[in-house]
Amino acid sequence: MSREGRLKLRCGAAALALISVAAPAEARTAAELAGQFREIELDPQASYRVRDLQLRKDDLSIYLHDGFLAFAKPVGGRRIFVVYHATETGDHAEVLVRPPDQGERASLARYTKSPILNERVKEAVFISTDGSAEEMLAAVLESPASKPYPDMGLLLGSRMNSVMRNIGSSFQVRMVQDLLADNPATGFLYAALSGTALGNFDLLFDPANKEQIVVGQVTSSPQGAGFNVWASFETRASRRRQSAPGAVGSLSNYRIDSVIDPDFSMTCTTAADFRPEQAVKGALTFEIAPAMEILSVSVDGAPVEVFRRDAMRSRLMGHRSNEQFLIVLKDPMEAGRTYKMEFRHRGKVILPAGNNVFFVASRVNWYPAREAGHSVYDLTFRLPKHLTAVAAGDQVEDKEEGETRTVRWRTPAPIRMAGFNIGDYEKITVKRAGMTVTVYSNRSAESALVQRVPQVIMLPPAWAVRGGTRRPVELITITPPPPPNPQARSEALASEISAALEWYAMHFGPPPLNTLTVSPIPGNFGQGFPGLLYLSTLAFLDEKDRPEAVRSSTLRLFYSEILSAHEASHQWWGNLVGAATYHDEWISEALANYSAIMVLERRKGAKAADQVLDEGLRALRAQHEGKTVEEAGPITWGVRLRSETGIDPYRVITYDKGSWIVHMLRRRMGDQAFLAMLGELRKRYASRVVSTDQFRELAAEFSPKDLPDAKLEGFFDTWVYSTGIPTLELKTAVSGKAPKVQLTVTVNQTGVGEDFSIDVPVEIWPAGAKTPVVRWIRTSGDGASVKVTLPRHPQRVELGPGNGVLAVRK
Repeated sequence: MSREGRLKLRCGAAALALISVAAPAEARTAAELAGQFREIELDPQASYRVRDLQLRKDDLSIYLHDGFLAFAKPVGGRRIFVVYHATETGDHAEVLVRPPDQGERASLARYTKSPILNERVKEAVFISTDGSAEEMLAAVLESPASKPYPDMGLLLGSRMNSVMRNIGSSFQVRMVQDLLADNPATGFLYAALSGTALGNFDLLFDPANKEQIVVGQVTSSPQGAGFNVWASFETRASRRRQSAPGAVGSLSNYRIDSVIDPDFSMTCTTAADFRPEQAVKGALTFEIAPAMEILSVSVDGAPVEVFRRDAMRSRLMGHRSNEQFLIVLKDPMEAGRTYKMEFRHRGKVILPAGNNVFFVASRVNWYPAREAGHSVYDLTFRLPKHLTAVAAGDQVEDKEEGETRTVRWRTPAPIRMAGFNIGDYEKITVKRAGMTVTVYSNRSAESALVQRVPQVIMLPPAWAVRGGTRRPVELITITPPPPPNPQARSEALASEISAALEWYAMHFGPPPLNTLTVSPIPGNFGQGFPGLLYLSTLAFLDEKDRPEAVRSSTLRLFYSEILSAHEASHQWWGNLVGAATYHDEWISEALANYSAIMVLERRKGAKAADQVLDEGLRALRAQHEGKTVEEAGPITWGVRLRSETGIDPYRVITYDKGSWIVHMLRRRMGDQAFLAMLGELRKRYASRVVSTDQFRELAAEFSPKDLPDAKLEGFFDTWVYSTGIPTLELKTAVSGKAPKVQLTVTVNQTGVGEDFSIDVPVEIWPAGAKTPVVRWIRTSGDGASVKVTLPRHPQRVELGPGNGVLAVRK
């Protein structure tokens, strides 16, 4: 009664009458469809006791062994919602999910204690726009075991109608889009499930996503709602087809005119071109910051309906911080034709930090966008005249009229995205090797860095040393120190960033733009946009003026050396060469961080670079929730590694382990081949995205072919797709005399699982030799040895020289 991906249907006329409901003629606007979703309720006339129904979606199977199915009333002529309920002792449904790869099975086991999800379910709410609900209803009507139960529909409706509306509110934009598009092949299936062992959890099958199946659980904390992704993967069927979901298209040729009011609210008119790669029917979705309100949208000058609803659950499941909105198309869009779009939007994305210092909260998503793409940008800002706005590209206008300053920036070449910053700035410009770096620094530090209140200390009464008289209470007022100078390191930053850019360009190739704007942002972080850097104000301060909490040797090095070079290298890694999915974002961050380490090595020597790597090793081995930080998960889990308690494993694993992974590749290749590999990465994937496996294949091209694991498959399986930092102990034994000295090298491995095994180089320096003898050893839990014949006794034997392996040395 079923086949792969669909329930096999053989419906009579009565069944089709229930399934195919004519769409109300008036419900073809987004608002009207959404209104029906907000009033959704179960249909007592479509409530049944069922047995032995099955729904399969590739690696997802849902079995309804016994229980009740109640279908909601149609919306826009379609059955979208279904409720399953088990009442009797023997009633139950079953959900089976089989991740195809080791990493996702490990992730699933982390949360459920099993690499395969096989959970009994007592209740479920299904939402489907892919036809699954209609197929389930058809199968119910076809089965002789099914019996109508309208009373159960009424009973369930009294309890579940509000639940359906609540859950459905998170999917309103997508449901409206799919109904307007009228193409079930691009629809989705979602299930909110109540398991007998795992409690409440969520499941999504969406063929429009690269990873079609997501299973996990909504969480709550003082910081707000979150979502633990138990597993997220591309199905086996999709991998066999080797075809990604078809791209619809991105916006290009942006022209954004922004007015920043005295209260720092922002009103924008964004014009852009849209050239769909395939025909688009019904509606088109975009994303923007939650703080931005869409006022109106027009296509080729004609206004269109805009629909937007908060979609908390779907945003959490999709790792999105943006909100989606859709526009309703009056006519289908033709593939290959260019449409002129105009969006009017406003919101408060600029937050005052005190002393004419500002925090741009929505740096990525302050304007509408869809899909990743590169575009030229023409940005105009009108703001109070005592402030200025900075952005990527060339400043082509800066004028004052009355109380308003107008600043205009234009990019000479396409870039991935455009940011901006505002403030009361001083600037310094450095031109070097064909590139221009302009550093904008605040005239005053933000309030959080300025100690304004004098400290009053009360000295208690005490007896004087002589005379026997008691000293009265004294109050001593300590004047606060002068505020820190946020321009103290401007010249140093301009010089250091210019030098780093020159070195990067020499080895990686040209950046996306030959101008770079550097600006401060309150906080302890940085961000590298195309042509624009945001650097923590702390990086602009003299080290002695920074807060006590950031004066450790590690943080001093970070704010004075690493941060600016790291963000500057994002011009290449992350902006010019993007990540294929969130699983691959580690490549951009690891390369950016390691590029900064290489710049530090050139400036301060190898010991300074080793210090950063050693600090990273300590951070990876720190304890977090009963295990080491590194054991939180593979680096490819990306944002799923984030934790709301204590240490953030995402940051440590992505930046510190990522740097170690890149460093080990460098040691394996040698400096010349390693830098050539980075240059080829930029050349091959400029204005494109790269996946982890493509990065592995490229690295293998530049690795010595005579070394073990020439394709780097074992290396990536161990360091990228898995976890573990071994403790390695080197032992040597020497016998015989010159010219036939026998050296036995043994490497013992502890601190990792029995199946953990890596190839490590051992460097042997015979007495008087000018070059070492290198042997590779494959480690194991039982120890591994190699015998080497030398012409003379060894002077030094080193395991993984030059920090060549991520391990604890015993």
